[in-house]
Amino acid sequence: MYKSLTIGGKDYKLEYSIEASLYADCISTLTNFMSEVEEAGSKNDIKKFLSGISNIPQTSLIMFYAGLMEAHGNHPDGDGTVPDIQAAKKLISQYIKEHSEDETGNFYGIMQMCIEQMGEDGFFKLAGMESILDTMTEEPKKQKKVPQDHKKPSGK
Repeated sequence: MYKSLTIGGKDYKLEYSIEASLYADCISTLTNFMSEVEEAGSKNDIKKFLSGISNIPQTSLIMFYAGLMEAHGNHPDGDGTVPDIQAAKKLISQYIKEHSEDETGNFYGIMQMCIEQMGEDGFFKLAGMESILDTMTEEPKKQKKVPQDHKKPSGK
């Protein structure tokens, strides 16, 4: 599915499917952001945490652009209205101005909106991120202990 946004009186579709998953900058920027913030939190490193959250505007822009690519990108199935990240930058700026009074009228609000839509669209599964994260967070399987009392004592 997609989320419909009206920016400057025009409707835009925010969708995280094939085009977004093929946009490597989106995946790498998002994973770098998440791992940096997670690492800073686990080590109680305020400096690293602040450094991580300082990337929210850029990360939000990249995620926003990735979501617009499917319907509005410069490819055969897109309408070409958002051909590059510079066009997305103009749209995100206008969106923030138009939504300055609500929770999505800032970069963090846009990031939350994008992540929610990624979840609804199954982006993390499509990109393979869900499987990788599951594998990384699984507890290692313990090897079964085989009783050793049936072996003959070694002759020393």
